Amino acid sequence: MKSRVLPFLNAIGCLVLAGLVVIQWNRERSAELEISNLKSELRVAHEQTATEAKRAADLERDIAALKESIASSQRAAAEQATQSSNYQNEVSSAREQLKTWQAALSERDAKLRAFGAELAATRQRLDAAIAQLKAAGAR
Repeated sequence: MKSRVLPFLNAIGCLVLAGLVVIQWNRERSAELEISNLKSELRVAHEQTATEAKRAADLERDIAALKESIASSQRAAAEQATQSSNYQNEVSSAREQLKTWQAALSERDAKLRAFGAELAATRQRLDAAIAQLKAAGAR
């Protein structure tokens, strides 16, 4: 019986070994598929990381430009405030000068009116003197 059982056991052993080979092959295939999927996910993650790094660099550059723009605007605003203050001082000075000129003009006008009144009085005296001379010459 040994001679009949051995080939049978041998065939069973071969089938078991073939089953183990098939099982191992399936496991390797699924592991290989999983590794391939993980590699493609890793590649996608690297691409996303590179994209996000580029985007972050762009945003940092935009932030730096915005900060510079804000600083420039603040400097311009400070310059405008200084210039506005200077203009206000000039306007105040001009108003003071205008008041001085108005006072001088008023004083000049008063003197001119006084001179005009004196001239009118002098003319009346001259007219009176001429009238007296004519009256005296007619006699």
